[in-house]
Formats: sequence, structure tokens, C-alpha cells
Amino acid sequence: MTNQRSPWLEGAIAISEMLKLEPPEVQESIRRMNRKTYPETSKAMFEKELEGR
Repeated sequence: MTNQRSPWLEGAIAISEMLKLEPPEVQESIRRMNRKTYPETSKAMFEKELEGR
């Protein structure tokens, strides 16, 4: 069995790496947008952060 990544995963990784090159205000804007678009994920991540403290 080969360990090839799906094209979707490759694309997501490439986008993620490109976003790291953006200015901090652009990155924060994207995070705000993600929190509004995916509130359940954002809530779960926040709760996980609280558990780790």
C-alpha cells in the first residue's frame, strides 16, 4: 500500500503554508472568519485549551 496523500490534503497543506506568509492582521481576520463559519470547531478548540491550563 502506498502512502500517497490525497490531492485535497495536499491543497489544504499548501493553502495553510501560504497563509502563514500573510501579515498578522490578515491571519487574525481569517481566524475570526473561521470562528464564525465553524463555531462548533472553535468552541471545541477553546475548551481543549482551557483543559490544558
